[in-house]
Amino acid sequence: MRIDIKTKRIEVSAQEFATFRPGPTAGSGNSPWRAEAGRQWHETLRIHADAENNQWEFEKSIACEIKILGWIVCITGRTDQWREENGAVTIREIKTVTVSLPRKTEFLRQRYPHHFLQLGIYCHAARILPNIKSVVGELVFVDPKDGTKQTLPLPDSAESDLLNQAEVLASHAENRRASHARLLLLPDRLPFKDEPRIEWLQSCADLDQAALESPIRLMVAPTGFGKTSAALRHGLALLRSGRVGRLLYLTGKGTGQLQVLAELRRLAKSNELSGMVLRPRSEHEMDGLTDDPEEIRKNWARAAIDPQALLAEGAELRRVREIGKIAGVPPWDITKAMLGHADVIICDYNYVFSPRNRSALETIPGWNDHDTMLIVDEAHNLPERAAECLSLRDDAQSASDFSFTLTKFRAPEPWCLATQAWADFVRRLPKADSLSPDDRLEAMTLTEKLAPLGGTFPIDLDSLPEEARNAVWSAALWSQRLEQADLGWLLWSPNAGQINLDCLTAAKATGERLQSFAHVLLMTATPGPRGALASECGLNNDHIMRVDALAPWRQGAYTVAIDGRIDTRLKTRESHHQRTAQSLIKLSEEGSVAAFFPSYKYAEAIVEEIKKINADTSIALQPRGLGPDRTARFVDDSLKTSTILCLILGGSLGEGVDLLGGKIRSAVVIGPALPEVNALQEARRKMFVEDGAEDAFALAYVRPGMRKVNQALGRLVRAPGHTARVLLHCRRFADETYKNLLSTEYGDPEILINDESFQEWVKKS
Repeated sequence: MRIDIKTKRIEVSAQEFATFRPGPTAGSGNSPWRAEAGRQWHETLRIHADAENNQWEFEKSIACEIKILGWIVCITGRTDQWREENGAVTIREIKTVTVSLPRKTEFLRQRYPHHFLQLGIYCHAARILPNIKSVVGELVFVDPKDGTKQTLPLPDSAESDLLNQAEVLASHAENRRASHARLLLLPDRLPFKDEPRIEWLQSCADLDQAALESPIRLMVAPTGFGKTSAALRHGLALLRSGRVGRLLYLTGKGTGQLQVLAELRRLAKSNELSGMVLRPRSEHEMDGLTDDPEEIRKNWARAAIDPQALLAEGAELRRVREIGKIAGVPPWDITKAMLGHADVIICDYNYVFSPRNRSALETIPGWNDHDTMLIVDEAHNLPERAAECLSLRDDAQSASDFSFTLTKFRAPEPWCLATQAWADFVRRLPKADSLSPDDRLEAMTLTEKLAPLGGTFPIDLDSLPEEARNAVWSAALWSQRLEQADLGWLLWSPNAGQINLDCLTAAKATGERLQSFAHVLLMTATPGPRGALASECGLNNDHIMRVDALAPWRQGAYTVAIDGRIDTRLKTRESHHQRTAQSLIKLSEEGSVAAFFPSYKYAEAIVEEIKKINADTSIALQPRGLGPDRTARFVDDSLKTSTILCLILGGSLGEGVDLLGGKIRSAVVIGPALPEVNALQEARRKMFVEDGAEDAFALAYVRPGMRKVNQALGRLVRAPGHTARVLLHCRRFADETYKNLLSTEYGDPEILINDESFQEWVKKS
C-alpha cells in the first residue's frame, strides 16, 4: 500500500484493500501454509476449468479507482478465473479455508468478509469496462483436507460493502495525513536542561547534512556522548520536514528500549508525537482468551477499545494485558492496532531482520518501508543478530513437545506422524561438529516430507500456542535452508539431541533489508576498522556517509595499563587465580572496582578465591537473568554495600546500560572475552580464510572479544569530569592484534611486568 499525501491518492492491491482492518486483528498475516494450499487448489481448479472448455481466462489483471472522502483509491489485482461471452462476465475467486465444509452462508460471510470484498472489487472493476452487459461473481471455498467445495454468489450488498471498506481505508489515510500535518509542527527541542555541549550540536548538524547526501548514515560516537538523543532529534527533523512518516528504532535490550522512550519524551510530548515499545508476542500471551476472529470483534466493540486513545495515554504492556483480560481480547491484537497509529516504534532487531517476526510490522495497515526511517542502535551487534534471525535450531525435547501439541490440538494426522519422526531423529543425534552424510540425508528426507504438508493439510496457526506457531514457521524453512547448507551455513549438533543450522554471515540479506527503508542511521561506539561494519552489513562503504562525533572530554579521562603478569587463557588461568584475586582486593582499597569477566564460571571462581584470602571483602556478583528494573536496583544496592562488583562482559552491565559512569574508581577487564572455540566459530574462521582474509582468526575471535572490552570500558566515562583507572588483566592485551583494536582514547597503555610495577601503577594512578 502506498499513500501519497500530497495528491491524496492511495495505491493498493485488491488483497490489501479487502484485508485492511484498523481495529481488532489489525495487521493479521496469513499462515505460511495458506498461500501454498491456495496455490495447489488454484492449479487443480484451473485444470477442471480447462476441461470445461468454456474459454476461461486465468490470472486476468484488472484495476479500478474509487473516489471517496476526497481521496482516490486505486486498486489493482488479478482474478483467479474470468470468462467473458457476449458482454456477460463470470468471475470466480478460489479460497482455501481451515474450517470444514459445507457451512451456512451467513457463517462464511461473517468469518471471511475479506474474501467477498476481494471478489466484489473484481466485479466492480468489470462492470465499468466498456461493452460489459452483466457480471456474475462466484466465491469457491475449498477445504484442502478433503477437497470439499462450496460455491457462494456475490451478495446483493457487495457494492455498499465495497464503498464502506473504501471509506475505512480513506479515513485511515486521512488520519495519516493529519498525522503528517501534526508532525510538520513538531517543536525542535533540546533534550538537556543545561546548554548542550558544542560537539553534540555539531554532530546533529553533521547528521542533518549527511541526510542530504546519502540515505544511509553511520554515526560513530563514544558511549555517553548522547547518540540516542542525537539520533532521535535527527529523526524528528526528518518527520518535521515530511521526508519520512514514521521512525523505527531498534535496540536489543529491554532496558535500552525503555531508555529510548524516556529520551523521546524529552524531545516531544505524547500529545505531539505518539511512540511505543513493541515487546515480544510471548509477553502478550494470556490463557483463556478466545482466538475466534468474530468473537474478538464483538468483544472489542463491547469494550469500546480505542487503540489511538490508549497510545496517547502511553499505555504500557501491563495496561494492555489488563484491558485484554477484562475485554476478552488478546493483548497482541490491541498492541497491533496501536502500532498502526504510532509515529515512533521502538523494538528488537528481529522485527526487521527475522523472516518470521517481521510480519508483525509489515502487516500493520498502511505500513511502508519507503516512508520509514530506521535507526539501529549498537549497530556493531547487527551482523551477529541478523545471522541469528536466519538460523534454525531444534532439540529433542522441543521437537517432542511440538508433536505432542499438534496431537493435543487435533492437527491432521500426517503432521503428527511427520513431526514425531523428526523428534525421534533429533533425539538420536550424537554431539558432532558436522552432521554425518547419513544424518544429513535423513534430515533432508524428513524435512522434505514436512514441507508439502502445509499445502495439503494446512494448520490454523491462531489456534496454537506461540511456541507451536514458531515451530510451524521453522518447519516451513528447514527443507529450504538444508538445500543451502553448504553455502554459508553450518549444519551441526552442539550437544546430543540437538540440531543447529546456523547462518555464518547474513551480510547480503542485511544489506537488502537496510536499503529497503527511506533513511537508515546506524549508530555505534565500536565500529572496528574503517569499512568493516559496512561490509559485515552487506553495504558498500562508498555509499555510507560516516559522521564521527568528537568528545574531547574523554581524552585523558582514562588511565590504562596492561597486566603482563597474568595469562587468562583457559588452560592457564587457574594458576593465576590467586594473583587476580589479590589485584582486585588491592584496587578496592581505594574505591569501588568493576571487574569484567568473560564468563560466570570464571567470575564465580575468583569470588571464591577472594573469600579465601579475606572473608570480610565486600563483593557482589551480577545475578543471571536480570531484567531492566532489577539491573538498576542491583547496581545501586551493590555500590552502597560492596567495593568489588563482578560483572559479565557482553551482559546487560557491560553493554547497553548507563549505570556505572562516574561511580566506579577502577575497572579490571579479566581477559579479552574471545568467543568460545566451537564448530560455529571455526566455520566462520574458515569462511574468512576462503574469502582471502589476512588474519581470519582475528576476524572470527579477536575482533568480537575486543568489541566487548571497548563497550564495557566506554560506559565508565559518560560525562565531562568522569575518570576511570583501567587494568587490562591479561598479557594478550599487549599483543599488537589485540592492542590495535583498543579504542584510541585509551592511549598507549603501560605494560606491567611484575608485582612491583603493578604496585607502583596503583600508587601513581
